[in-house]
Amino acid sequence: MTVKLKHSAAIAASLLLLSACSDDGATDSVADISTQEAVGSVITNNGTNDGDSEATTDADALSNIVDTAVAAGNFTTLVAALQATELDAVLADESTTFTVFAPTDTAFEALGSDTINALLGDTETLSDILLYHVVSGAAVEAEAAIALAGTMVEMANGDSVAVALDNGKLFINQSEVIVTDVKASNGVIHVIDSVLSVPVDMEQATEDAPMNIVETAVAAGSFNTLAQALVATGLIDTLSSSDDTFTVFAPTDDAFAKLPEGTLDALLADPDTLSDILLYHVISGSAIDATTAISLAGQSATMANGDDVAISLDEGSLRINDATVTATDIIASNGVIHVIDTVLLPPTDAPTETPAQPETPAGTILDIAAGNPDFSILAAAVNAAGLDGALGHPGDIYTVFAPTNAAFEALGQDTIDALLADPDTLRDILLLHVLPGRVVDAANALELVGYDIQAGNGDILIISQDGDNLSINGSTIIATDIQAVNGVIHVIDKVILPQ
Repeated sequence: MTVKLKHSAAIAASLLLLSACSDDGATDSVADISTQEAVGSVITNNGTNDGDSEATTDADALSNIVDTAVAAGNFTTLVAALQATELDAVLADESTTFTVFAPTDTAFEALGSDTINALLGDTETLSDILLYHVVSGAAVEAEAAIALAGTMVEMANGDSVAVALDNGKLFINQSEVIVTDVKASNGVIHVIDSVLSVPVDMEQATEDAPMNIVETAVAAGSFNTLAQALVATGLIDTLSSSDDTFTVFAPTDDAFAKLPEGTLDALLADPDTLSDILLYHVISGSAIDATTAISLAGQSATMANGDDVAISLDEGSLRINDATVTATDIIASNGVIHVIDTVLLPPTDAPTETPAQPETPAGTILDIAAGNPDFSILAAAVNAAGLDGALGHPGDIYTVFAPTNAAFEALGQDTIDALLADPDTLRDILLLHVLPGRVVDAANALELVGYDIQAGNGDILIISQDGDNLSINGSTIIATDIQAVNGVIHVIDKVILPQ
């Protein structure tokens, strides 16, 4: 697999600040729960403790991790599990430092009482699960955890978790960190909203699997259309081969049924196009489990047809382009299957007509807009709204998402005339297209996919990626990096309107 990095751990903290500064996302960001006082709030909300967490705010009165969890009152199942496995003595040891990602009682309840009782009776399996929630030898506080976004971290049981950010929220695998930095005398606790599942040993699991990928899909009964497509393209032999290893993002029959009427029949009659689409669902040469895939959130992976998919998290759900992964880690003898709810379509190679881009800055942002006939309506709007002094000032910097004349014309002439006569409303709309005080080029825009960005009018912009295409609040970016002496212009195909 070839993976193209779209962000690095080094910039994760700065991206988080972008989200934390937004009006809509501030209360949801990790930055707002990374305080000791948050523990008392969570405990009180659960109705299990009215003040024991005060001890954690006094550095001289800190208890060990186990006593801190006991005092909190909303980790009773976790404490019982630690006692059943005798790991309570380990995590109470003052001579060692730990980081514990602690599931609440509510998180354990989601497993069901039968599962909990079975685990309490199988201390070996339970111990493995509990140690998968522990980093031994270090107190990894929230800031350091955020900096690890996009990486894998080895836990005390020897397996690794994926650390990821999703719209400013910190995730460990698919568990959201809901409270951070609960200090203890021998480490730190971060509270998570679900119990982490220990990943399978992929190498051993594939050796033990009785069926290959195709046989596994056929046996499942929900991939009949996929099997039919594999037969039509001759790829059924490829994915049945024991000489290679594959990761397949498999669309269900319902996913194929979502295609426009007649599309599937047309594809079955066009095996070359259908083969390209099917190979866009396959990574050849490796079996990538769900945890590894989550660690790649914000990055792209090259598929067997040569095109890239975007990997992301959405409220903890793993997504491949616009498809949600609904089931993971279905092991076959020659790889692994992850189930998706939408058929992936490769990006098209059709060229897009865009305004000419000067190789070197040819003036201010206003100069470029005024000098390009494709931006004549935008230039008139900037003047009407009184923003010409700002965007024409060479000493300030801006990033502007510039609608073309065609984008404005889609609003209708009556709307354009009304806006030009209403400078306050027009100014608010135009400032929604501006990032003041920063230059975000195309490479930086890729780093910001999925994050809240505050526009010049205070509203939120979100950059999305679909294959090779970027969009912002639903407007496709059709040209990038038109350089000006006071910033950069990206061309969009629709006017962004306040929500």
